[in-house]
Amino acid sequence: MCPGRRRLERFWDGQRLKFVWNKLEVLSLDGRSRPVALTMNGRQYRRGLDGNCKEIVRVAGPTERDLYDAVPMAASQMDDLLREWSQRISSWMPFEVEDWLVGLRRDARNFCSIYQPVSILPPDQYRSLVFQLTEGCAYNRCSFCQLYQDRPYRCKDRQSFSRHIGRVLEYFGPALPWRRGVFLGDANAAGISTARLSEALEQIRQSLPCDGTDQQGAPRHPLQFEQVSSFQDTFSGRLRAVQDWRQLRKLGLDQVHLGIESGSSAVLDLLRKPIESGRVVEMINRLQQADIRVSLIFLLGAGGRELAHSHVHGTLELLQRVQLRAQDRVYLSDLLVHPGSDYHVLSQELGITPLTRWECREQARTLRESLRYEPPPRGPAVALYDVRQFVYV
Repeated sequence: MCPGRRRLERFWDGQRLKFVWNKLEVLSLDGRSRPVALTMNGRQYRRGLDGNCKEIVRVAGPTERDLYDAVPMAASQMDDLLREWSQRISSWMPFEVEDWLVGLRRDARNFCSIYQPVSILPPDQYRSLVFQLTEGCAYNRCSFCQLYQDRPYRCKDRQSFSRHIGRVLEYFGPALPWRRGVFLGDANAAGISTARLSEALEQIRQSLPCDGTDQQGAPRHPLQFEQVSSFQDTFSGRLRAVQDWRQLRKLGLDQVHLGIESGSSAVLDLLRKPIESGRVVEMINRLQQADIRVSLIFLLGAGGRELAHSHVHGTLELLQRVQLRAQDRVYLSDLLVHPGSDYHVLSQELGITPLTRWECREQARTLRESLRYEPPPRGPAVALYDVRQFVYV
């Protein structure tokens, strides 16, 4: 505790430094003194490594269940909050606050020179060390998605990816211990050729030294960097053979996230997702045979009120055709309808009424109760996935 400042406490857990003011307000810094989260005056804020900031605010509604929104903030607003915090922790800061803020802006520019925007990660991967093997989305025609409209698709070759890995590790440096596992971005990195994906996994293994092997002889890393996950679509290219998945599993691929969105063909047509349920089921079966975890992502509210029954019924029917294990996951994410998007235009033309956020929660409740999975850890987790709040910190 700082002398003369009895309300200030400091904690270091080997990963992040936390200052607690009056037991209520908290400032969290990573291993390179980057602010990542803070609470002040009952409000929550997050600062991304790219310098973008959000305030997390509670949304009032007709039930007691909490909903939250993320409101983008100007960098100057975050600077003001950090200036106020710096007065509280001045005796612990070996630098002037304005120098610190200038350094943070420089750091954010450095991050943006290494990465394309890290648009989204699955919730269980928020702490992952992201390597962008691919940039953008090879398909990029979903009617609802705006995540990758700002960049062309490309897959890095061996030399480019090697440079990227080196720059990422140098950037995180002392902040690396907070990370857990590796996520290969962007939208469909697990869908590239088996040869290139295997090569990339080998590059990661060579760049991240391990501390021995597990009982199966696979490399083990104290930060679980031998556990790699990635998104993959369910409709492009040929289905990968089980033996190829097993090869990738031996090289560290531990989990694949599938954006299925719905089990209803009518809803999928509206979303412009050319998914066939039989192919999805076969893909999941092959991943499971290779001992790769799967997480299946579905969109709450897709198809609005008019297609709600078809959406729920088709999704349940699809999920009942696969045998999810305790290590697998189902994510339920609200459909975000962007004004002017193809989905917005199509749904207006078809007279589709969007669901409110509270109706989406009811849809989630219906799906959960109908699935009747055993609760974790005996059964797969079924969790909400709120993309509004995502910030890569």
